[in-house]
Amino acid sequence: MPSPDLATPTQRIVDAVTEAVLAQRLVPGTKLNEAEMADIFGVGRTVIRQALIRLSQDKLVTIEHNRGAHITELSDLEIRETFEVLAMLECAALEKFIKTITAFDIAKLRQHIAHQSGAHQHHDIDQEFRLGPDFHVLIVGLAHNRVLEDIHGKLTAQERLITSQYYGEFDHVHLCQDHSQLIDLIESGDLARAQQLLIGHYRTLESYCIGRKQRKAMIPLNVAFRDLVDTGNNAA
Repeated sequence: MPSPDLATPTQRIVDAVTEAVLAQRLVPGTKLNEAEMADIFGVGRTVIRQALIRLSQDKLVTIEHNRGAHITELSDLEIRETFEVLAMLECAALEKFIKTITAFDIAKLRQHIAHQSGAHQHHDIDQEFRLGPDFHVLIVGLAHNRVLEDIHGKLTAQERLITSQYYGEFDHVHLCQDHSQLIDLIESGDLARAQQLLIGHYRTLESYCIGRKQRKAMIPLNVAFRDLVDTGNNAA
């Protein structure tokens, strides 16, 4: 994410909306009223419109003629396809780095698992939802392929949309155990079993999301963007 001091007004709004999605403050279906957002961010509607167009290119926002913009809602098929491609990308990443991973990398992954466990013990559900996908971002990052990271990052943003749309009672202990077992398999160099575990992990996520359609409540935009608004040097 660009430094706030360097980012344009449009980029600051793109970053704020993206962060609000990642923090599950903006759930699928939330309407993004241009006039209200212009007031919140202290910019003109043209800047808001430019930001929404950028966000629609990443499929975080859907813009409909004469109906305005809203946070994208994904169908069951799109959910299945998203998880399927995430598994494919991560399996490819595993194949690239599993023979060269270092002890430092393993320690970093285990530290992340410790943070996940801590969030669960403190009943911090929002943090659990953030840390789960972050683990997979770390996995892909070990392949040191920027194109792969970019594609995976966009799909991970969609995954966060999915988890905010289907806010059921995830079995976080099970999912965290999957992560821990995956690290063990990576450390031992067992590529086939690591890939098999990843595929099964995403199928479990898919079943949670499609089987339990309990939406997280929408909140007002000014609340969603609280502490994310940077109006410095904004221009209409």
